[in-house]
Amino acid sequence: MLVNLKEILAHAEQENYTVLAANIFNMESLLAIAGAAEKEHAPIIMNIGQMRMRDEKLGSILTHAACELGAQVEVPVCINLDHGTERAVYMKAMDCGCTSIMVDGSMLSYEENVALTKEMVEIAHQRGISVEGEIGHVGQGADYTDLGAKDLLTAPEIARKFAEATGVDALAVAIGTAHGTYKKAPKIDYDRLAEIKAVVKIPLVLHGASCTGEDKLKKAADMGIRKINMFTEFLIATAEVINEAYTANNTLNYDNLSGIALKTYEEKVRHYINLYGGSGKAWVK
Repeated sequence: MLVNLKEILAHAEQENYTVLAANIFNMESLLAIAGAAEKEHAPIIMNIGQMRMRDEKLGSILTHAACELGAQVEVPVCINLDHGTERAVYMKAMDCGCTSIMVDGSMLSYEENVALTKEMVEIAHQRGISVEGEIGHVGQGADYTDLGAKDLLTAPEIARKFAEATGVDALAVAIGTAHGTYKKAPKIDYDRLAEIKAVVKIPLVLHGASCTGEDKLKKAADMGIRKINMFTEFLIATAEVINEAYTANNTLNYDNLSGIALKTYEEKVRHYINLYGGSGKAWVK
């Protein structure tokens, strides 16, 4: 059952749980995420990164496949463009059937970010498509220091103004997580999260959750984060089991290995769906 981001996060807010957003990049990952959501009877968000969407051959095909599968399964599925920075990619994502787009203007000036995000909100909302914005900036774990990422964290009052000025349906905030693997131990600013939650009246999103630590992520979810993005951690787990399987039996072919990858990806997705309280929360229109 296809839904947009506004609908899926409104239900999460009402029922007090967090929706996992997991990346699809090939058919195995798509099948794994859909299978995990069905088995957990949980709402799910399928992220498609801008780099994948840009791919002239795979971008459209993978997105159409995700939409077709999402419409077939009996749990709510949102298809979301992740970290879009280009107008052409936003339009392609919407034309291919994405029910949500993320407008990532976090590296622009505040004024430019507001202008771009507001423009895309107006276009997307006319088509029944939701928009996620970002204020502050979630960087890379490889750039992490002992001090964390303090200079890039979201200011609560600016987050409030940004949400009101743009009309976004959800807001990604920077509270200390980072994309990829961490060079130093992640430091999550929960006080900042509480301050943002108190003044921003739309659902909040956490990016860069991979390798952050389950206890830290669960606390963020319990404090009101409604969407948590994960990808790198699933890739690492999948690579590890493939390496182990091939080391144990180097006669395994690609089909065997892709099956192992699918099973592992699905298991990891199921684990985090459950951790964030999404299991059993699917609804029927």
